[in-house]
Amino acid sequence: MVDWIFQLDKALFFMINRAHFPFLNTVMIKVSDFSFWVPIIALFIVYRLVRGTNRERLMWLLGIFLVVTSDALCARLLKPLFGRIRPYEALDGVYLFKHSKWIITDPHFRKAIAGTLSWPSCHATNCWSVTFYLLGTKRLLGLFFAPIALLVSYSRIYLGVHYPLDCLGGVLVGAIWGGVFVIVYRIILSNLDKRYSDLF
Repeated sequence: MVDWIFQLDKALFFMINRAHFPFLNTVMIKVSDFSFWVPIIALFIVYRLVRGTNRERLMWLLGIFLVVTSDALCARLLKPLFGRIRPYEALDGVYLFKHSKWIITDPHFRKAIAGTLSWPSCHATNCWSVTFYLLGTKRLLGLFFAPIALLVSYSRIYLGVHYPLDCLGGVLVGAIWGGVFVIVYRIILSNLDKRYSDLF
């Protein structure tokens, strides 16, 4: 059963990874690049911290902490714990975007590449943590962000750096971690509301 799941995972990976088109190449590279998203998101959060209510400021500040801890949870705890290597290190014929160029993996490349870990995808984990957190705090924003999280997750497979199960793992971990922070937010807000009802 487990072997069947991994075989299906590999088949889906190659189906997505090898379906390449020039337009999609450009889109997926950009979507997967956090340096594209960070300035946009940072400006929006700064704007809401300045213009929003105290309740909203609390939500966004906790959201920043959510992303920091989500990334640490993924990279420092879960990846070493599960130890799954990336598809471009395990498989030949992977279309990999690395160092600003496309590479098709072969045994020589795989032997030379440094080992890194794959499960779960940190990109997916971070995006889905934010999505589920927003769904529990600002539902419309969460619904707006969900397609972005889905697109980022898809791009990680398209670019050859993650299996579908890695991204599905990111959805699962993100749902749990985002849900935890929704609960934390509501507890903090409830306590602040009792003590400083005129501010919250």
